[in-house]
Amino acid sequence: MASGGGEWGDARLYPSVSRATGSASMFVCGHPNAIVFLVAAMTLLTIDDFKPLSVTCELRYKNAFLIYDRTGQVLRDLSETFTDIAVSAAAPQQTAFQAEEGTFTLEIGVCRFTTSRFDRGAENFAKHCKAFFDSVASRLQIDVFTRIGLRFIARMDFKSLEESRAALASMSLANLRPTKRFNSSDSPTEILLRWEDDAIGALFRLRAESNDLKVSAPPELRDHVPNIDKKIIGLTLDIDYYTVASVEREQWDSQEWVLQKLRIIRKEADGILQGGK
Repeated sequence: MASGGGEWGDARLYPSVSRATGSASMFVCGHPNAIVFLVAAMTLLTIDDFKPLSVTCELRYKNAFLIYDRTGQVLRDLSETFTDIAVSAAAPQQTAFQAEEGTFTLEIGVCRFTTSRFDRGAENFAKHCKAFFDSVASRLQIDVFTRIGLRFIARMDFKSLEESRAALASMSLANLRPTKRFNSSDSPTEILLRWEDDAIGALFRLRAESNDLKVSAPPELRDHVPNIDKKIIGLTLDIDYYTVASVEREQWDSQEWVLQKLRIIRKEADGILQGGK
């Protein structure tokens, strides 16, 4: 593990106030050099300063036409591990199952498991992936995966879009001199980096953004459930780690692979966030 970080699922992954934003908040309010202090506070930024939003493991394969006959068998397999699992959407070529642990999607050429719940060490996430993928590969008789991907999305909240953009600029990930370009902002508001060879690829995306969250309660509940209307401002970290070469099913252990790749994501993300170490 990289220095400065706890394990996946550690309480430090869900801080009520992150180290970076916590330090900055002492200076931002009303101080003329707010952004200067914010930039200084970002120097110790690690992946632990981001709150995980979702993690997805996805398998791709050549069209498996047995899906038309055996989707129900996959559901029966999953019900042995996920007792509250239920079909949330169904079509001949695509079915989604929902359980407390997350969402399972089965399509003719791809399947994926997505969760927003991290356990300590990600052991449960890896076990859930194994239960799903073993069933799909067996029932649909899949021998080769054309792509295996692991995607991690997290966010660090800020009080303003200006602060989140300053935090992104402070990392100097684009190695560009700050100046107005394309008649727009002085610094990029999104950084996207990709590494790829014949076997493995990775996409690293960091974006300063502001999104509107609006949720309206149904009419019969409006007297009891308040509507939600707020802005979510922050840095969104999005990492996609994937195979380029095909992988034989017999050579792949989903549980071991997921845990190993999460450790790599953590190590490499910390290095990039701390200035390309």
